[in-house]
Amino acid sequence: MTGFLDKGLLVLQSPAKRVRAEVAVETVWIGTTVYPECPVWRVWYDGRPVVDISTAGLTTETGPLAYGMRWVKSTRHRPQTGIGPGREIRARFADRGGRELELMLRVTDLSACCAVRQPRKRKQASVDLSVTRFPKGSVLLENKGMPNARPEEPQVRFVPSGKLVAFWRHGLEQHLVFFDRPGDLAVCRFGALTRIETLRVADGRQGCGHLFLTVPFTKAPLPAPTFGDAVTPAYRAAFEMILGRGGTSDDFHVMRGEPGEFAVAARRQGGMWQIAGVTAETRTLTVRFEDLWLRMPPALRMLRYTVELLRDPTRDEAGDRIEETFTGQAPDVRVALDLATNGGFLLTFRPEEGDPARAFGREDTAIRFTVNESG
Repeated sequence: MTGFLDKGLLVLQSPAKRVRAEVAVETVWIGTTVYPECPVWRVWYDGRPVVDISTAGLTTETGPLAYGMRWVKSTRHRPQTGIGPGREIRARFADRGGRELELMLRVTDLSACCAVRQPRKRKQASVDLSVTRFPKGSVLLENKGMPNARPEEPQVRFVPSGKLVAFWRHGLEQHLVFFDRPGDLAVCRFGALTRIETLRVADGRQGCGHLFLTVPFTKAPLPAPTFGDAVTPAYRAAFEMILGRGGTSDDFHVMRGEPGEFAVAARRQGGMWQIAGVTAETRTLTVRFEDLWLRMPPALRMLRYTVELLRDPTRDEAGDRIEETFTGQAPDVRVALDLATNGGFLLTFRPEEGDPARAFGREDTAIRFTVNESG
């Protein structure tokens, strides 16, 4: 619901009330200087602040340009966005000299978008005046070698409330997407990047950064990744599976991950699942096939699977990759892998011939593989 409240406060809530935004006219302190009657906006996600008091105007070294303004009028709308239904405020402000400012603030249950401009007069171009401030203590997640250094390209902040905020600019608009873990973001696609010329994966850290800071933000076809010598053959196979370069799939699920650290994802084609994992540093990753088995249509569930594993070799194993096959595995099989730096794995679960699963019986089945740091 959108409403005009006391002291010039406009309130905007997303359809499921997860995102709450406000537009207000307030006195703003910047350093020791007071700026009266500044249009500002702020955003909460699940009741916690993710965007602090942000002046709706360009801020220079001498302070904000938009102050001494009053609210003139506002309208509300219910747009349908690419990520679901939204709610929108369009407000106009003016100062005593007649200078005007127009602000648009739109929210969905996952995002917020703000755009500020001066109305065109005498063929003057619109000017982007929007400024975003995150709560004190927010940390910008940047990975060395990632191409996300410019404001128009997606960046990610971790805010004190525990939320991650991906943000970028499109012309006059500032876009923000809120999520709990990067895996929640990677299953969505946002058209922030027009196209990606190259997708270079020099090492495991850069590749894991691309999966969360580059890939989800382009709807254009992705170029073939170019790998550096640091990443292993298993990493390369896993990375390409996560990108979906093996063909179309019926289901895609990011199981977990962190930007620049690691990622585990799964794709389904009919009754077959492929699960891939990549990492920048040494870590243990465990895959529970039951979690995916329960996600697939019941008619496709089987009681026995052939498990094919592509992994990095251990210290005592020859070759640059190891391929193994295990038959007769139950749906509750667990696979634990100790991955080396810049390593990865690719698991394939192929259903075996037999009757579809009508009841799920527990079996204490586990597979464990270890890859040494020097492997």
